[in-house]
Order: sequence, then C-alpha cells, then structure tokens
Amino acid sequence: MAKVQPTTEHDVTAPLRRSLVLKGHTDHLQVWCLTALDGGRLASGSGDTSIIIWSVAEEKQVAKLEGHTESVRCLAVLDGGRLASGSWDASIRIWSVAEEKQVAKLEGHTVSVRCLAALTDGRLASGSGDNSIIIWNLADGKQLAKLEGHTSPVRLAALGNDRLASGSSDNSTIIWNLADGTHAKLEGHTDTVNCLTALDDGRLASGSGDKSIRIWNLADGKQLAKLEGHTDEV
Repeated sequence: MAKVQPTTEHDVTAPLRRSLVLKGHTDHLQVWCLTALDGGRLASGSGDTSIIIWSVAEEKQVAKLEGHTESVRCLAVLDGGRLASGSWDASIRIWSVAEEKQVAKLEGHTVSVRCLAALTDGRLASGSGDNSIIIWNLADGKQLAKLEGHTSPVRLAALGNDRLASGSSDNSTIIWNLADGTHAKLEGHTDTVNCLTALDDGRLASGSGDKSIRIWNLADGKQLAKLEGHTDEV
C-alpha cells in the first residue's frame, strides 16, 4: 500500500479550509472569553453581558444565557453539564447549559471577577480585581476560603487537587497550597503576569507584559527558563 504523504502549507493542491465566523454578540468592543463544551459546542462571553452557546457543526447559536448586568469576562466548564461565568458586575453565575438557565449566583467579591478555575471535589476558584481569590463550594454556593497576598488584580490556573497558581498586575506569581493554607511567591517578571498554564513534570509557564514567558519548577519555586521573542506583552 502506498504511503500517504502529509500535505504542507506549500502544497497548492491541498483543499483550502474555510474559516468559520460566528456572529451573535452585540457589543462593539469584543468577545472576552471562550471555552469548549461537549458535543461540538462552544461558549462565549461578551461585553453585551450575555453568554452564547454555539453549535460549531451547525454554525449557529443554539442558546443564549442572560443574567449578568456587566461584561462577562471569564468562563469555566463544570461537571454535570454546568458552566460558570464571572463578570464585571462582581458576581459568579452557575448555569445549567441543557436547561439554559441560571442555577446559582455566588457573591463575595467587591469588584470585577476576572478569572475562574474549576477545582476537584466540587470547588471553584475565582480571581478578582479586589486582589483576592475566593474558593467556593459549588454544592451549597458557600465561600470556603479567601486567599489574600496579591496587591493587584488576579489571574488563575489550577495545578491539581489542592494547588492553585495565581498571577497578578503586581508582577508576581503565587502558588497556593489549599490543603494547609500556605503559599510561595515566584518573582522574576517585571510587568503584569497576564496568563498561566500548568505543564507536565511539575512545571508552570507564565506570560507577562514584560514580553517574556518564564518556566518555573513548582517543587522549589526556581525559574528554569526565560523565553523571549514576542515584541509586545504576552
């Protein structure tokens, strides 16, 4: 049997892939957040205060979730077919996607909710412009803990069962141990830490307004690498 050779970007005989544009939000500024759902669906949050559920295969809007009073800035997929959303209105709302309705509203932050991270055992972490992180019990909507250590707004990434990473406009990254309440601060960036992602082998990547990406060893908090190449903030 002849071996099939993969196509490359230089193969002009390869079929062109059509781009897909989904339109439905009405805010003139931007769509703030996206997350993939099961069944080939996508959820988007916008400055028009709504969340739209899209069928990518059908190229159309299949549901619209409304309840927030200001921009929807972050989304997190939960178990049981639920979706969490955080907003500039300082609230977190939990939605049943199948029923297309809000099933809970979590309030505790004093200003914008900017990021969400789903944790294990039915917990949710939220980071806010009030510089704090709140850990929520989704079973009853109650606040389990409030983590304070940053001096500016927070971004989040879940690292496993009881560890959470947060980056901030104060240029630092903090690793939180939720089991015993301790934390360690990773410092090296010279501008806002805009994004975080957990890597394999106990490493963490952070992107910053200083145009660099840094790789950290979570075991001892040491910087393993500094990646430079961008000409604007990461």
